[in-house]
Amino acid sequence: MKNKTNIFVYYLGIGIGMIFIVSFLTSQIFMPLFFGRARTVEVPDLSKMTTTKAITTLINKKLHGVVKDSTWSEEIKSGFVISQRPEAGTMVKPDGTVYIVISRGSKIISVPNLVGLDVQAAWIKLKSLSLRFSIADSIYSGTYPRNTVVQTSPNAGDKVERNSKIKLYISKGFSNNIDSLDYESEYNF
Repeated sequence: MKNKTNIFVYYLGIGIGMIFIVSFLTSQIFMPLFFGRARTVEVPDLSKMTTTKAITTLINKKLHGVVKDSTWSEEIKSGFVISQRPEAGTMVKPDGTVYIVISRGSKIISVPNLVGLDVQAAWIKLKSLSLRFSIADSIYSGTYPRNTVVQTSPNAGDKVERNSKIKLYISKGFSNNIDSLDYESEYNF
């Protein structure tokens, strides 16, 4: 009985192997000979396109677009294609994949003018530009109300790298206002 089982498994293995061989020969040799090779598609030039437009262009060409990376670029605006693989003009099979690298914009930016803004508005503006801040000092001001930016370091218009820290000098208010740290309380804590 065990011998018959071994023979059955042996013939079953040979049958499955033959099915795989015939399927491979049919799909890779006979079908292309009789019906021609798979058609190819030319990869379009995606340079100077936004990410959305590049992906849409690839979909219309029956290709897949994958954002492989993003990097800083002084020449190409944020959100635009920097490079692609395979290059434009290359012939690929339909449903092929094109990898693109997107610009994150310039790493060097100008410090915005924050003088006159309250601390929260200054923080929002700096955060939107990928800048950080610290409060360097608070000073009395005859011009700006309490919790308003009086001065920055570096100054507005100076060039800095993104993620740099900007020092803010905040108004304590008008000089006749009493500072809570200078006020001597009648209460002892």
